[in-house]
Amino acid sequence: MSYNRETNIKTFLASLIFVIVIAAFAVAGFLVFGGEAPAEEDVYPWITSDHAAVGGLLDGTYYSGEKNPSGVLSYKIAGEITVGPDGKGDFKIENSGKNTCLIKVSIAINGETMYQTGYIKPNEHISEDVLDSVPAVGTYSAEAIFEGFDPNTESSIGAAKENITITVIP
Repeated sequence: MSYNRETNIKTFLASLIFVIVIAAFAVAGFLVFGGEAPAEEDVYPWITSDHAAVGGLLDGTYYSGEKNPSGVLSYKIAGEITVGPDGKGDFKIENSGKNTCLIKVSIAINGETMYQTGYIKPNEHISEDVLDSVPAVGTYSAEAIFEGFDPNTESSIGAAKENITITVIP
């Protein structure tokens, strides 16, 4: 009788140790591979970002890989932006983490600027914002201008243009 009891206790202790080891590995794995992404370091703390800009890329990640060479600008913007009568809409503007420059974005319809951002730092985006000037209800061809700025001197280093569509709904 004591032999079975002793065997049962050893089996129970071995099972308990096994469960504790598995739980420890699970916790360690979560801490290393799971959880929230680490906070991105603000590489240009002396620059004030646009009021609508938030940290991270549009998909919620941060880019920490190789940077673009000088003269290369990576960005995103919604190809079609729909706004209400208040001018509010999903712009989906992103300054890629690949960039080393700040960007400002302006949107013009027939040469008239309808929207202008402040600085957007690398690894920042603007999801939702409001047009500065709202045209009448309708669909418009627009031009988005992405201008890059040196973060140390704040001088312009060039611009890129993208054709988009702005739709104003009632």
